[in-house]
Order: sequence, then structure tokens, then C-alpha cells
Amino acid sequence: MKSAGIGILVAAVVVFVAGAVLGLKLVTQSAEVISSAPTCETRTVAVGEDLTANLVRVNVYNASRTAGLADRVSRLLQQRNFLPGTIANNPTDFTTDDIVIVADDADDPRVKLVQAQFAGDATVKQGTVPGVEGVSVLVGKNYAKKQLAKKAPSAMKSDRSITSCIPFAGTAD
Repeated sequence: MKSAGIGILVAAVVVFVAGAVLGLKLVTQSAEVISSAPTCETRTVAVGEDLTANLVRVNVYNASRTAGLADRVSRLLQQRNFLPGTIANNPTDFTTDDIVIVADDADDPRVKLVQAQFAGDATVKQGTVPGVEGVSVLVGKNYAKKQLAKKAPSAMKSDRSITSCIPFAGTAD
């Protein structure tokens, strides 16, 4: 009976020592750096080609007190094949009760394609939303009266070369 107890004690010491050696090795070895694989495919639309909704990322910001409005509008735009962007409360200095697209260039075909999705007037204001790519839309409390257009184009001829990064299926951006 004593020899069984000693055997268990020896086995425990062996496991402890092996664990300590392995742990020390793992703590002191250098990290193996693995290059990250791309998460998206780059696509380019040339001048005169169709710019389709699935190449345009849309960020939607809530400029109202209606909870979940930006998320709802983003989901509706995603149903029209636009790429999902940031969804948050209005981070800009612009205030609106209507629909405002914040862009550097009102003539950008991406801006025009998004603008065409709204039934009411979606105005374009000069500016940017720092830290995000794509078209940024502010939706105010009057969105409920205007909503998305029943029929809207899903593509538009591009007057410039546009490059877009399309996420691979199953990747989050």
C-alpha cells in the first residue's frame, strides 16, 4: 500500500516538473508572426462602367432621438445590396431632421447612387466623417416621412475609376 502512495507521489512530481519546464519554454520563446491573409477582394470600376450597389459601403448615422433608426436604414440599404458600414449616432457637427449625405464630392457616383435610394430629398453637405470609408448618411426624425424610394437604381454609370474592397464571405470588416 505504501508503494502505491509513493508511485502516485512520484507521478505527481514528474507531471509538475514537466509542466514547469514546458511552461517556462512557452513563456520565454519568441512569438511566431503569421502574415495576415487579405479579408477582401479589390475590385475596380473603370470610367463608363456600371457602379453597382454591392461595391458601395454605406455608413449610417442617427441624427434623431429615434432609437435604432440608423440600424434600420442600414439594414434596408443592405437589402438593396449596399455594403454595411459604420452604424452609430451622429458624430458630425451637422444637425438635421431630414436625410443628409456627408461627402467631399457631391458628384461622386457612389454618393449619387446612395442619394437615389431615398424617396425624399437627400441633400449632400461638404465634409467627411473621420476614420470611416464609404458614403456617410445622416438620418433625422423626418426619415419616417421620406423613407427609401420604392424604385431606385441598383447601378449607375461611373464617370471615374473607383476601387472597392469587397469582404470575402464570412469575414467581418
